Amino acid sequence: MLCRWPVPYIEKGKNISLSRYKTMYGINVHTHLYFEIEYVLSGNCFQNFQNTSYEFARGDIALFKPDSRHKYQTSGELEVLRLKINPEFLPQIYKLHEHEFSTANIIHLPPNEVKSVENILLTIEKEFNDKNKFYSEAISGYLEVLFTLLIRFHTTSKNGEVKASNVDFKSIIAYIEKNLKTVTPSAVASYSGYNFPYFSKLFKKHTGRNLSEYINLLKLDVASKMLSESNKRIEAIGYEVGFNNKSYFYRVFKRYYGVTPEEYRRSSRKRN
Repeated sequence: MLCRWPVPYIEKGKNISLSRYKTMYGINVHTHLYFEIEYVLSGNCFQNFQNTSYEFARGDIALFKPDSRHKYQTSGELEVLRLKINPEFLPQIYKLHEHEFSTANIIHLPPNEVKSVENILLTIEKEFNDKNKFYSEAISGYLEVLFTLLIRFHTTSKNGEVKASNVDFKSIIAYIEKNLKTVTPSAVASYSGYNFPYFSKLFKKHTGRNLSEYINLLKLDVASKMLSESNKRIEAIGYEVGFNNKSYFYRVFKRYYGVTPEEYRRSSRKRN
């Protein structure tokens, strides 16, 4: 069912609206009359638009043009900064490059740029909340800088696709293993220097598995060894390998091993 997300709209006579929201649930398919920016402050989810699901975590920015249909799903607590902009208030640089963007886009920020972009968004949030004199003009200036960076990352990412044959998968897999507890598919794509959808295809072609599945299998391999060789609580093991949600850990473990973690521990100890 298509619905319009009811709150908060841009107030009449205003150019922007900004809010934070926390949720442990997804949002059904909806659309807006305004331009929307969403940025993950903590947690992760899957954004879905154009019948495709995209990993969405800290370091990712979603851009939605007016009337774009989208929804998201999450299995844990998610905190998002949401900025709604009257299309007429969009920076001139975006209007000049709008043709390069789809109805909806997710831009995966380079790892070394996450903090700087996040600081711009948090500064915009502060200006909006404080509403000091000339705050609207200040926000307009920050938006110009923000969109300049986003357009740069977007175009660089697109142009980088021609160098895909040079991907160093050995280094990328080492990066995944080193950061296994906290790594996300989007972070791996950012580390590779390629945009997420394109890199995902390359990774699956190289390994035979999609990126999320590959990461989960590495986590489960470590978890299974810990279940066999230690007396740690199962929930603690799940957390230690990067599954922050107990039910999700159980669900993924059973999907791949055919048994629950408890059953796996019991059977492995009988074999030993």
